[in-house]
Amino acid sequence: MSVFASIARFASDYRTRRRRMHTYLELLSLPPEIQKDIGWPTEEEMPRRLERRTRTYQPIQRRLV
Repeated sequence: MSVFASIARFASDYRTRRRRMHTYLELLSLPPEIQKDIGWPTEEEMPRRLERRTRTYQPIQRRLV
């Protein structure tokens, strides 16, 4: 993979993340009634969804021989 291709992929990934964040913030700015109508999770459901998506960090344990 060339350097240009790597930079292009990084830029594309960055744009995608920004678009998703923008969409997420737009949905959060809607009134709760509309969020419910479109199926957006309630505040009580959000922590459970985040728990499923996040991975726990487990450092690699190296054995000294």
